[in-house]
Parts: sequence; structure tokens; C-alpha cells
Amino acid sequence: MPDMTGVELLEKAKKLCPQATRVLLTGYTDIESVIDAINRGHIYRYIAKPWDPEDLKLTLKQANEAYRLRSEVEEKNKALEKSLAELSLLDKAKARFLSLISHELNTPLTVLQSFMSLLSQSQAELSKDLQKSVSALSQAVHRFSEIVNEVLTYTRLEATDQLKFKNIDIDTAHEQLVSKMRSAAEKKKVRIQYQQGRVGTAHLDWEKMELALSRIMMAVIQRALPDSEIQLGSLNENGQVLLDIRWQGEMLPQDAFKPFETGSSEMHHHKNLGLSLALAKLIIEGHGGSISPTDPLRSEPHLRVRFK
Repeated sequence: MPDMTGVELLEKAKKLCPQATRVLLTGYTDIESVIDAINRGHIYRYIAKPWDPEDLKLTLKQANEAYRLRSEVEEKNKALEKSLAELSLLDKAKARFLSLISHELNTPLTVLQSFMSLLSQSQAELSKDLQKSVSALSQAVHRFSEIVNEVLTYTRLEATDQLKFKNIDIDTAHEQLVSKMRSAAEKKKVRIQYQQGRVGTAHLDWEKMELALSRIMMAVIQRALPDSEIQLGSLNENGQVLLDIRWQGEMLPQDAFKPFETGSSEMHHHKNLGLSLALAKLIIEGHGGSISPTDPLRSEPHLRVRFK
């Protein structure tokens, strides 16, 4: 070839048409030429002269098949990238929508809370029927506030890393958490039996972690049978904090930890927005942890929470 070698030709061809499959036919058999062709021309195959016609046909057939497969993979990758980009936009739009709605709901919520405060102060002067109405309205406003705060907290945590880590005495923190949960358990006539495992200290955002664990415990208490016992144990397992929860009653399905999945029967969906346990999962995973719900094959409801 005048003016350039085959390797130089393939190198230029690669720049002009990078998706093409390149085959080098040459009379040079030294190893340096082969290496140069591979490195510079990115060839599919090296064929030395004189070549076997049948072998050349087979090589061209394989090169064509390789090109076809590579093209299909590239097309699928492009489609996947497009789908991922669309999902990312939808996810951002969802978070933005929830955040905006929650902020907009805060204004009427503040008005409602102000008027409820005034009504509560003069509730004794009202008739019994009106007192019942005020009490029902107060509960509704309280639930409204819980929903708004839940959505805002979830969208903020999902959008940004707002965890503030510091060293926490886990044993003391767990004891305080159990003490707080006992009042809710007593209303359900459920006992909490806590077995401390001398975990020690851990580096975490306890304010958020306490929120996550309290929501998990509330879900367990709601599903526990009256006059039953919730067994709660903590220990240090290979540098991770392990919280083991066992109870008698309704199992906690894996879907309960997905956003907007209530994890309850349709008859009780109005009591659960479906963000409470999703928020707990988000916080625990932010600490490098995980939640393992009950194995469907087990007869006893069981939950394991791990975090660093």
C-alpha cells in the first residue's frame, strides 16, 4: 500500500467509523505488527497471508455476527439509558410534587391548628355533642399534621443526605426507646420484654434512628395480639448493631417497607399513608443497615434490623 500501512489505514478507519468491525490481512507475521494492529486499529481478527478461503469466509461471517450483536447491545444500552433518564426525571418530579403539596398543606394546617387551640380552650362551655365533634376534629387535625410531616421528612431524606452522625451509647438509647414505646404497648395490652446485649457505642444520627425504630416498633405493636409479649433483643454482631424483634400476631410483609404500601388489609388502609415504614427503611439504609422481615415459611413473626 502506498503512503500508509494497513495498521495506519485501520487506525484512521476506526476514527471515521468506530462501530465498524475491522479485519487485518497482512503478509507480516512478526508479533510486533500484530500487537500494533490490535492496539492502534482495534482489529477484530488478524489473518496472515496466504489465507484459506473457507477460513476467511468463516471469519467474515463471525465478524458480521459480532457486529450485529454489538449493535443490538448498543441499541439496548441507549434505550436503557433513556429509560433511566426518564425514571430519574419522574422520581425528581414525584419528590418535588410531594414536597410542594406538603408545603402548601402547611398553610391551611396552621390555620386549623390555631382554631382548634381556641376551640379546645372553650370546649367545657360547649354541649356534649359539640364536645364530641371538637374532639373528633382535633384528632383529624392531628392526623393531618402527621401526614404532612411524614411526607416532608421522607422527601427531604430521599432528596438529600441530612443525617448528622455522632457517637451514641446504644444501650442507653435503646432503653430510653423501649420506655417510650411501653405506653403505646400498654394501650394495646401488649408487654415489651427487652434483653440488652451490651452493644456499646455507635456512630449514627440517633434522632433519625430513633424515629425509624419507633415507627417499626409501632407497626409491631399494632400487629401484636392483645395480652401477648414482644421480645426485643440487641447485640453487637461483627461491628454491627443487631436489633431482633419477635412477637405473636400479624406478620409484617416485605412490601410494607415500600413507599405508599400500607402493609395492612384494605379495611385499614385509611390509618396508614404507607410512608411510615418506608421512612424507617430509608433512615436505616442511610446508616449502611438493612431490615429483614419475617420469612413467610416461619410461623412466628420475626424482624431483624441491622445498622453500623
